[in-house]
Amino acid sequence: MLTILLTLLLVLATFLAGSLIIFFVVQKYLSFLTIDDTSHATIFSFAIGTIFGLTLAFITVSTWQNYNRINSIVVQEATTLTTIYRTLDAFQPPLQEKSTKLLTGYVQNVIAKEWPLMAQSQFDDQYFADFHQFQLLMLRHIPMNNTELIAQQEELRLISEYYKLRLERITSSKADLDYSMLLTLCLGAFVYIFYQSLYAMPQRRHHILMISLLATSLGLIFFLILSYNTPFSGSNAIQPVEFNKILELWKSDLVQPANI
Repeated sequence: MLTILLTLLLVLATFLAGSLIIFFVVQKYLSFLTIDDTSHATIFSFAIGTIFGLTLAFITVSTWQNYNRINSIVVQEATTLTTIYRTLDAFQPPLQEKSTKLLTGYVQNVIAKEWPLMAQSQFDDQYFADFHQFQLLMLRHIPMNNTELIAQQEELRLISEYYKLRLERITSSKADLDYSMLLTLCLGAFVYIFYQSLYAMPQRRHHILMISLLATSLGLIFFLILSYNTPFSGSNAIQPVEFNKILELWKSDLVQPANI
């Protein structure tokens, strides 16, 4: 919570300071460009604000939806892993124990090693080795009865489904908006503030107040975009909460038989 608040204050302070600098520079050095408050000026101001506002709204909603989609993928991934783990009960103890060890090691690597890499938009395929070994184990296993045959087919289907979910998570670790889009948004905000600073108003303090409120509003929107632009890093980064839960559940399953 503290990190989110500090990030918000930093973004707001940046926009407020930048907007006031633009305002005072325009008022002091570009006074010859001053625009009177006429109907034509109002129409142009409305047009610029509408175009930029629609762009901001579209990008904000798109970024938020992408963040929610990735968060849902993480939950589905953990659910699929749990189903894979539970289906192992249909196999004989030797295969079950070996598979459990591989799945547990894989989840531990995802939490401890893979997640920090995703926060840096990086990926290392070596942390997938345990799950790959589990897949080979299922492929090479010769079922001893119909129960194992059905379970094996189900496991292979779930493994295929999990591959797609994992791939989506990995490929989504990079920023949703590229640098060109962010640069365009920043330039759009600059143009909008610049134009509003050109107006001639009877009282400067009113103009400063309006520019400050406008900058604060833009800062809030940009904070939302930046917060959800990189799903696995930043103040609102998606955490491996679901993976931690299933790992704790699996460990408790291993402890229970010993207490009986």
